[in-house]
Amino acid sequence: MFGLMFQRAILSSCLKSLFIAVLVSLGKTGLAHGVDLDAFNPAKTDPEQFLIAVQHSQRLKVPTNGARMKVVMREKSSGRVLKQKEIFLTRTSLPKESASQFQRDHDETVSIFRIPGAQIDELRSLQAKFLSMPESKRKAISGSLMIDVAGCKVDPEDNGQMLISTYLKTSELPEFVVLASDYDLRNVPTKQGAEQHDPIKPCR
Repeated sequence: MFGLMFQRAILSSCLKSLFIAVLVSLGKTGLAHGVDLDAFNPAKTDPEQFLIAVQHSQRLKVPTNGARMKVVMREKSSGRVLKQKEIFLTRTSLPKESASQFQRDHDETVSIFRIPGAQIDELRSLQAKFLSMPESKRKAISGSLMIDVAGCKVDPEDNGQMLISTYLKTSELPEFVVLASDYDLRNVPTKQGAEQHDPIKPCR
């Protein structure tokens, strides 16, 4: 229950920033990189230990409220949304025991985000409510957890490659696990016939 299905390249432009998103849903599959993400259980994971890491060039700025998590629960038969919760994650420090996991170039930095304290009890309540349902009712519900990260370029004239990597660490995962590795934000697909433009907007 609440196994992991991962899609690596869900991208969308959002006003003056660009979002790279990771979708976690109720499937049953793992992820490459030799790590079994089936251990991650959104219904039972400890929200207080939920961390997102974003590794990026210092040419790219990730704002303080630049990471967002969205939880959606739907009725499988109709697709009707039963519950939806959006949380803007807050910046925090990199755990000392995890520092050695990130091999950075001289111009790279790692931004760490966590669930705000005010939202933790609310998420635990949502988890408890789901787990208290009869099994037949739980099986009739599908759920997804979307994580996205916004960024803007520091130099308005910067047209070079802009790589970003994202990682997940939870109570079930003792180390940060790669979600997206060295993805060039300039590779965001455009609609057919749409005017070509730089998808990474300048910071203001």
